[in-house]
Amino acid sequence: MPVFFKSFKNLYKDSVSLMQITAKVILETGIEKLSVAMQTKANLQRAKVLGLNFELEPSPNDLMAVFEAQNEDEALKIFSFIEKSLTSNEKRKTETKEQTIVSIRQAKDHQENLNFALISVPGAYAAAEALKALKSGLNVMLFSDNVSEKDELMLKKEAVERDLLMMGPDCGTAVINGLPLGFANVLRKGNIGLVGASGTGLQEVSCAISNLGCGLSQVIGTGGRDLHENIGGLMTLYALDLLSKDVNTKVIGVISKPPAADVKEKIIAKLKEIKKPVVVHFVGDKNSKRQDENITYASSLVDCAEIACKVIENKEIGVGKVSLPKVKEQSFGKLCGIFCGGTFCAEAQSIALACGFEVASNVPIDGAKSLNSCGLTNIFIDMGDDEFTNGRPHPMIDPSLRDEYFAKSMGDHEIKVILFDVVLGYGASLTPLDGLKHLIKKNTRSDLHLVCHVCGTDEDPQSLKNTVCELQNLGVKVAKSNYEATLCALSLL
Repeated sequence: MPVFFKSFKNLYKDSVSLMQITAKVILETGIEKLSVAMQTKANLQRAKVLGLNFELEPSPNDLMAVFEAQNEDEALKIFSFIEKSLTSNEKRKTETKEQTIVSIRQAKDHQENLNFALISVPGAYAAAEALKALKSGLNVMLFSDNVSEKDELMLKKEAVERDLLMMGPDCGTAVINGLPLGFANVLRKGNIGLVGASGTGLQEVSCAISNLGCGLSQVIGTGGRDLHENIGGLMTLYALDLLSKDVNTKVIGVISKPPAADVKEKIIAKLKEIKKPVVVHFVGDKNSKRQDENITYASSLVDCAEIACKVIENKEIGVGKVSLPKVKEQSFGKLCGIFCGGTFCAEAQSIALACGFEVASNVPIDGAKSLNSCGLTNIFIDMGDDEFTNGRPHPMIDPSLRDEYFAKSMGDHEIKVILFDVVLGYGASLTPLDGLKHLIKKNTRSDLHLVCHVCGTDEDPQSLKNTVCELQNLGVKVAKSNYEATLCALSLL
């Protein structure tokens, strides 16, 4: 099909808005290949990776729309729909006579008591904007990715010196003083404070806490690389200082993938200095301890939430970790895990490996194989990884990316179990099941099992209760956590 493209001169939209617009256009028009993005060199390359071959020079101040269409008439209709989506917010601003703010300094001058900036710009410009915000005395949540570790270290050192939060880069989830930021959920307020280098890990634990009847004081994301050796846990350590001094925080939870060894030592030492109970879960970390002074080690994300609630309610924690079933031989078929949440993918891999299953993934943890492994290896796919999202919205925003892989897996007769997640909340698709319902209703395979875990709360815009009911009515086995869903899926092999 022919490729059509258009530049919108001197028009800027942040990446979250553009992902939502892209998802909306794909849903409304049915086109399969579309890129609505700032006209940077990186975004031009990503569009070509999608198979959209065209000639357009980089122009970072401009916005581009590129897609495949059957003919010019169809292209004109799609361009019209894109233009309406791009200008709808601007019209609302004009109608309400809002002042246009074009820089961080102007925003600070316009309202002197501002103390927080959420930054979502192309990675090439993100560090510079974050630095401006820090120098203006603003705490920062940096949603943007593709920022170098060198710049991340510089920003976090600057923030600590100025006594400011620097969450990110690639920080997808936070709830600060009750305000949800990025991908976050509607949570009860309470006395449990969380720090995490894991977006969906934070969502899983915070939702479980809220669903158990307890509440959150703060949910602080640090960005996934914060516990890397080069960054040294700078923001995790700073966030722990904040929570240790916060009178509303009675219990602290720490969630991440396994830190670098020396960074882990620093974090544990800091936790032992805090005069509050602490619950820790490093996803996939092989830790034989349960209790170490004021620290309790959780065996899973949901266990982390349950322990935190028991401590708040002065209940007995319990002795220890669950004994996972061991598998000697797998002969029934293979499992395919399809995840929107990267932490869910990592946790599922860890559980499968601990049970004795072979595992392959596009983001393999220690012990797992790379995806090019063949045979009856169980496959765990992180659909939010860069290889899938280049030029396309994240699957939590636009589930059609996940649905495409789901359909392909349903057609593979070696796959006997499909394990998947559905993530609810602000920022996520308001209709996460639309594509899946159509696919599942068309399924004619009696030998295919579907197992799901839904991350969310009943108060989320999509409603946990309603989403679970819809899935169960489709014949999907729905577990209460990613941990339980993974065990259920493995038991079906």
